[in-house]
Amino acid sequence: MVDRELISQVSEDYYLNKLPFGEIAKKYGISRYLVNKYLNEAVKTGIVKIEITANSHRNAQLEHILQDKYPHTNFYVVQDDINNITTYEHLSNYAAELVDELLHDNNKVIGLTWGETIYSMIDCLKSTPLDRVKFTQFLGENMKYNSTAGSVRMVERAAKKVSGEFLTLPAPLYILNDLVRQGLYAEPSLQNTLAVANNMDALVTGLGTIRSLESIPIWQNSLNGIFPTVNFRDIAGVIYGRPYDIHGHFLNQADDKIVGLSVAQIMQVPKRICLVRGKSKSRPVIGALRGHLVTDMVLTEAMAYRVLHEIAQ
Repeated sequence: MVDRELISQVSEDYYLNKLPFGEIAKKYGISRYLVNKYLNEAVKTGIVKIEITANSHRNAQLEHILQDKYPHTNFYVVQDDINNITTYEHLSNYAAELVDELLHDNNKVIGLTWGETIYSMIDCLKSTPLDRVKFTQFLGENMKYNSTAGSVRMVERAAKKVSGEFLTLPAPLYILNDLVRQGLYAEPSLQNTLAVANNMDALVTGLGTIRSLESIPIWQNSLNGIFPTVNFRDIAGVIYGRPYDIHGHFLNQADDKIVGLSVAQIMQVPKRICLVRGKSKSRPVIGALRGHLVTDMVLTEAMAYRVLHEIAQ
């Protein structure tokens, strides 16, 4: 049982004396993780009472801890609600607010990947006419045609939401034959989309695992050909269609079968927003953060706690 006096002292130093987490942790000989835990306990037990004038669904304390550990990434930690459904609704709503803010000047190019998380975010976008906004694919189609969250539908759905334009990349995500893949880049239908995508102001992506690809039959049967030089045990996550390890290093750069922008081109996009939903993606998150693969990350409290716990091991 934690001493209420210690919780009170930690709370006083944070809320009244405005001490940062690092100084509080050093003062009491505890970790930043415990500082956050005690502050949450103070609110739950009534030691600290906070009045909120505007409805906020974010945990600023966890954001500060993550920011301290990964200063190259902006964090938006969405509070957990009574169940996963409402928690994920909050996540989608907040992610939509970020994108709405990006679009406010009506002159942006936004890249989208695929997945249920992106699909839900699009549903939450404001239906504001933005005729100069363009949503574009920057990778080929993931071929998950048994899902409502395919890549082509993403850009079209988002464009309809704001009466903007959309550009598709009419090719599969992977082509194993190097000559065929290189030949596609000479096609006008791909050149136009890729030229626009190469000037994206921002992109929105999720995080995947190797199981994400295994769930798509056409890729499941071809994984050894798609990643011929990759040791699958080294894969921590998949982003931009490419596998990476726990340190954030892409594993297939010597033999990349992707149709779309190169890693170098993607990493030049000034704002790369990542939405994390699900309970089993702590390793993908850690790898993405260590490799600076994204600039902004929206995640739940549960995932934030899990990531902090695992990096502390």
